[in-house]
Amino acid sequence: MLDGFEHSTGAHCGSTSLTDVAAYRRWGLSEPMCFGIGAGLGFSFIESEHGPTKQFVGRTPWLERAFHEHLGIPVEEGSGQSFESAWDDVTAQLDAGRPVLLFVDIFYLPYFDSDVHFSPHVVVAVDYDGESVTLADSEFDELQRLALADLRDAMGSEHGFYGPLTNDWLVAVDDPSRSVADAASDGLRTTAQAMLDPESMTWRGAATNGLDGLRAFGRSLPNWPDLPDADWCTRFAYQNVEKRGTGGSAFRGLFAPFLDEVSAELTAVDDELVAEGHAIDEDWGAVAQQLKRAGLADDPEESQRAYDAASEAVLAVADREQALYERLQERL
Repeated sequence: MLDGFEHSTGAHCGSTSLTDVAAYRRWGLSEPMCFGIGAGLGFSFIESEHGPTKQFVGRTPWLERAFHEHLGIPVEEGSGQSFESAWDDVTAQLDAGRPVLLFVDIFYLPYFDSDVHFSPHVVVAVDYDGESVTLADSEFDELQRLALADLRDAMGSEHGFYGPLTNDWLVAVDDPSRSVADAASDGLRTTAQAMLDPESMTWRGAATNGLDGLRAFGRSLPNWPDLPDADWCTRFAYQNVEKRGTGGSAFRGLFAPFLDEVSAELTAVDDELVAEGHAIDEDWGAVAQQLKRAGLADDPEESQRAYDAASEAVLAVADREQALYERLQERL
């Protein structure tokens, strides 16, 4: 076991894992700050033959890597290795006293008891033996022990929002070389660019991203009653707004407190901008309630009205988000 490692549950798997590592390394960063520095806020609308045919994720694929980059933290990482090679590298890092981020599919984690593929889910490896690994997981107070056979499946899953998992791991090998203010400023710039001009960024997987994706999602909602898996799509959409480790409001519930905290570091983030971030958080709560209403309605006409209302709410929040990101770009 890493000496002095302490774990706390959190809102989102990636930002919680980063917070655990930051606490262990004594960097003094909250979960919203980790999320914002990593430019975690995003949107990807996915049309797929696997799982719900229409789904989305409200975070970016680069959160964990951008966090380290923006803070100037050198890393070592692996991707595309065989499981055996990746495991050798992970255990070497643990032997050196470094917690390791692992990217997994919860379907293969017995302690989740999930019958749905959901990845990438981010956990922290903190100990191991010849047959298992010990993980810090954002959803559980206690550390979890996982058999290596299950870890092999979880790190090599063919199912993921951004494509198949390929035995990915990431570890910080030194302390930050940049200030929190500079890192947070970079996080905000990256967030604004990714949402306003998604084609300028390197996204993973086949999706419509940024505000383009958010609007495509909103425009598609009135037609969801005709989907063969409408119930599943709607239930999954609601969960990806309010549950499934999003921090609430499709991750906007993490972005708003980041703006609160970073306003003390950056003059560009004033009280008006902070208030707008919280208002957008609340607007997403209204989207979630319309999705829930659509999914629960027994009457087809009532359900259609709820899908239409959800569509209008999504398109309205997209306009509001666009104005926020444009203001951020002007100020930073």
